[in-house]
Amino acid sequence: MKEEYNQFIGIYDESVPIELCKVFVDNWDEAQRNRTIMHPHDVATEIGHYPDQDNLTKQDQTAYVAPLQSTIYPRPPVDQYSGFLKDCFNAYIKEYSIQFNGIIYNDMFKIHKVKESEGFHRWHYEKGGPLAIDRIMAFMTYLEVPKRGGETEFLHQCLRLDPVVGRTLIWPAGYTHMHRGLMPLEGTKMYITGWFTCPKFPFDGTPGDGV
Repeated sequence: MKEEYNQFIGIYDESVPIELCKVFVDNWDEAQRNRTIMHPHDVATEIGHYPDQDNLTKQDQTAYVAPLQSTIYPRPPVDQYSGFLKDCFNAYIKEYSIQFNGIIYNDMFKIHKVKESEGFHRWHYEKGGPLAIDRIMAFMTYLEVPKRGGETEFLHQCLRLDPVVGRTLIWPAGYTHMHRGLMPLEGTKMYITGWFTCPKFPFDGTPGDGV
């Protein structure tokens, strides 16, 4: 795995084998048969975007995967990916000497399939609403990339990263890392994305269940 760091964005090339990426791409039809495809606006509402702006957002397809008990994809590739992602996470923690007094979870991720001119193009960050305050860091891994377009752009860092199969990105979930995905201009983009989260605490002060 090759490591690069740029303004608190971890870039991990060759972090996930190309063969494993292809397994997820090939198994997309299984996710559709299991009816796990969801409209991206469901997610957008959760993180604080306004319904009357939906016409500004292109649609893509999303499948939710729970690594601990996946019925969307076969268990072996999900377990394998979780192991590679953990390696990236540990490298990021080490690079920035991050200390956290508690447990950090990663028990769910999403797979997006984005065709030409589709995708979520509005600037946003991953901790932009009350239901997202448990998100500490975000991650994504490119599974399939278009011939042109499909970059991931970070606003305040003035940084645009090319999609590369097997490349994983990790970055802080807060407003410092506003970002967007640029549309594929030729071909299809598929990627995994999700969050490293901490347990939520209800207002009565007692610990809540991990997300």
